[in-house]
Amino acid sequence: MNMMARTGDFAELEENYRELLSWCAVLEAVADFLPCRIDQQVCEQICSRLVPVLETTQALEERLVFPRMESCLFYENAAVAIARRRDDHHRDRIAAEEVVLTLGELKTGGSRMSWDAIGYMLRSFFCCMRRHIIAEQEVLRMLKNAKLAR
Repeated sequence: MNMMARTGDFAELEENYRELLSWCAVLEAVADFLPCRIDQQVCEQICSRLVPVLETTQALEERLVFPRMESCLFYENAAVAIARRRDDHHRDRIAAEEVVLTLGELKTGGSRMSWDAIGYMLRSFFCCMRRHIIAEQEVLRMLKNAKLAR
């Protein structure tokens, strides 16, 4: 297995984490001010960027982090950890798509959900996303300490 990755790959992954965390802050602000009218431009920016940056981040994690986890964990432990992360990726994508769908509805003037439900959905998404990013950053630090990520 080729463990060499370009330095830029990990820099891109870390930049994507920063972007996702900034979207979490924006979503938190939106949730805090519901049911006030949501800025249409903010909705458009979230709707156009959230899912693509999440998918790119997940693809980088799967390409860069997963093989390194396999190399430093016993096979059975690695398989379980990676399967759990793949499941998390799937759930995160579904949640991000739901956020985008809901914000798209709000942008056009309505929603099938109550304000409370929208606020809960946004908070659930950004809290889970922040936890996921923190966990992945810890894994990256461990891999860097083990000299498996440069």
